[in-house]
This record gives sequence, C-alpha cells and structure tokens, in this order.
Amino acid sequence: MTTYQGIVCAQHRGAFRVWLPQENLDLSAAPSGGLRRLLEQQQTALVTGDRVALDRATDTGGAARIVSMAPRTSVLSRVEAGRRGKPQPMVANVDMALICTSLNDEFNPKRLDRYLAMSDGAGMPAVLLLTKADLAPEPEKWLAPLRALRPPRAMIIVSAHTGQGIDALRSLLHGQRAVLLGSSGVGKSSLINALLDEQRLRTAHTSAYLDKGRHTTTTRELIPLTGGGFLIDTPGMRELKLYDSDADAAFEDITALAAGCRFGDCQHGCEPGCAVRAAVEAGQLSAIRLDSYRKLRREQANLKQRRR
Repeated sequence: MTTYQGIVCAQHRGAFRVWLPQENLDLSAAPSGGLRRLLEQQQTALVTGDRVALDRATDTGGAARIVSMAPRTSVLSRVEAGRRGKPQPMVANVDMALICTSLNDEFNPKRLDRYLAMSDGAGMPAVLLLTKADLAPEPEKWLAPLRALRPPRAMIIVSAHTGQGIDALRSLLHGQRAVLLGSSGVGKSSLINALLDEQRLRTAHTSAYLDKGRHTTTTRELIPLTGGGFLIDTPGMRELKLYDSDADAAFEDITALAAGCRFGDCQHGCEPGCAVRAAVEAGQLSAIRLDSYRKLRREQANLKQRRR
C-alpha cells in the first residue's frame, strides 16, 4: 500500500478534506474503519491540523481513505455537550493562538479571559488581535484593561479596511502554524482576506443596532500562507466551556494577590481578610476579571467531579 502524507485542511461534521503539501492539492477523504475505532477508544476525533496518512488507491465514492494519524504536538479542546464532560478537540498541531476582539461594543473581557485560559492550558502562546481599529476613535478605552492583564499579553492593533497592522501580522505568522479564534462578527474573515490580499472568504454584514455579526465561517479551515506556515480559521463560538484550561496561569495577577489572603482556601467571595476583594475595592483589580476567574474555577471543579 502506497500512502501519502497530508494535513486535514477542513472539516465539517463528518466530512474532511486533506491537503497534500508536496503536490499542493487537497482532496476529500474519510477515515478508515480501523482508524475510527482507534479514535473512539482514545476518546478523540480527527480535526483540522491533524497530520495523516492517506491510501489513495482505495478511493471510494471519490474520497481517499485516511489510514492513520500522527501524534499531536498540541491540541485545543473544549467540553463536549452532555453530562460526562468529555473533551471535544477543535484544532491540532498549532504553534500559537491568535485571539480576535473588535474595538467596539462587542469587546468582551470575559470571553477574552476564556480564550486565554484555553491557550494557556494547552501550553500555547497567545497574541491578541484588536480588530476594526478604523472604527475606534478612542482606542484607549479598550486598550487600558488589556495592558493591565497579568501575565502581559502580546497585542497587535489591526484594521482590514486601512491595512493597519497587517504587515506586522504577516511577519509574526511567517513560517508559523496558528489558529484564529474569536466570536462571530469580530472581523476574522475580513482579516484573512487582508492577509491574503484577496476576497477569499465570504464576509457578513454586522448589525449596527446590536453591534453583532453573523457566523460566516462554518468550517475549521486550514489556509496555507505565503512564506510557509498556515492559519486555521474557526467559526465563532457562542458557548465556550473549557476542557484544558489553567485559571492560575491565565490569572497570574489574582494568583499573586491570593497569596495574601487570610485563609489558604479563600474563594474571594465574602471571606474575611481576602486580599483579592481588597484589591477590587481599592480599584487595583477589575471586578469583571475577578468574576471571570471565579466562574472558571467553579467550572474546573465541576468538570473534575464529572470526570470521576
């Protein structure tokens, strides 16, 4: 059997496309029965970014057969819907997460905290992409809380309309494998079009009344970049329950403050001598950020209980 090495470049429900870099083509593919059984035993599934081996000699119905999957170097997962709290892999084998948020009323600190906790839990560096800069007459309104994040986060201010920050983003992505994350309507598709200098992806109108967009990316798609590397675009997620997350790493500022609490098991609620609540009352810590931290810690505890 002659096999071909490729990368899953798109997935939609049970359908896959695999990119063969050496031949610069992509084709429809389906996992073999043996691979499906193995993935079920491992409680995982094929996702965009997975490195696979294809048997093209057994094409059936125009689809090659995926016979094996290489070990992953990284994976981003969320909690699968249901009671057991199983992991649902989203993308694999990426070097960094690009987390998009727009500089308008769609700006959501709690959502950013979750994406950062997810990337930290996967041991993956994260870069914040602040989109629609041309629509932000007072960007400092949005930038101030981001500059206060601990640990500090890399940020690039971009505008697909004016081209601001696009060259810096291209330089960052040179030879890298990255995933683009963000809610619907933050401008991910427009940003990719600007990077590729073409209208490759369909974009949707954003409601001026609600300042919210509609999902225009419906699959997780791998996009090869000039200069090497690739970018994986993902659909906007309205619900993001984290599987592998690290609240302590993503909220380093709160972890440091908690060392000063009177009680070692302080939940930073109504306990006396809470150094974290004192920081909130003194204006040194955002109450919104503390709420994000406490909610994520509760979810982690509930998920641990469900895994037993």
